[in-house]
Amino acid sequence: MAQTMENESKGTEAGKKSRIQEKVGKLGNDIDTLAKKTGDEASKLAKNINTEIKSISEEIKSIDVKDEVKSITAGVEKLVDATGDSAKKLASEIKTDVKKMVDKIEVPISKKK
Repeated sequence: MAQTMENESKGTEAGKKSRIQEKVGKLGNDIDTLAKKTGDEASKLAKNINTEIKSISEEIKSIDVKDEVKSITAGVEKLVDATGDSAKKLASEIKTDVKKMVDKIEVPISKKK
């Protein structure tokens, strides 16, 4: 019985990690797309990105990433108005920040195994 619960726990954690990695991959693509969009399209995409960032942080409640989320969402809002090389640079910085947040989340998940 204990073995079954342990295996279920490992499966749940692996599932969370997999879902997070999947979401982050999609976010990277969305952030690159946002760097190329303008106007209403950019605003809608930014809203979707920020919602997804928040959902990732809420999925793992045991780790405090409020500051990271706040920083990333602020960067996404700036990206809506950015163009050209500055947009590309900001998109790269946001993706780096997302990766750092995910690394912070994944380390404790890995330790639970």
